[in-house]
Amino acid sequence: MATAPWFIGERSEALAAVFLTRRKDVKIRTDMKSDEGSDLLVEIARDDTISGRFFVVQVKGTVTSDPNEWTQGTGRLAALAKRHFVVPTCLFLINVRDNKAVYAWVAEPCIQENKAALEFHEPGKFAPLTDEAVDHIIQSVDDWYNAIPERCTPQ
Repeated sequence: MATAPWFIGERSEALAAVFLTRRKDVKIRTDMKSDEGSDLLVEIARDDTISGRFFVVQVKGTVTSDPNEWTQGTGRLAALAKRHFVVPTCLFLINVRDNKAVYAWVAEPCIQENKAALEFHEPGKFAPLTDEAVDHIIQSVDDWYNAIPERCTPQ
């Protein structure tokens, strides 16, 4: 797939933020100026205060309706995740023509033997990004932070 025009990236990140901020307890960190690294740093607020409960959303914009083209180039993200990611990370694929989106976990928060863990996935199995899906993402991340020992989490 050819390099997408700059506005596709900006529009897809803006739409990703819209999907997430429909919830009142979600804050998006927008001060990231570089195309390198994370696209969106998302924080789950607790009682309208800083919580330290972050997760990352990588955003890929497209103008095609062909799902086979969406996943091109996502293998690099999976390889990076296994070596470097320490917080839950989702990949949002957003078609900026029709504002439809799907998501997949790259570093999925899970609880193993009552401990927080991350399960790493190759992007490929995507689900529709709906309000219910966002609720599930937020709940999964929140549960993951609840499983981290108290001495390691913000009070």
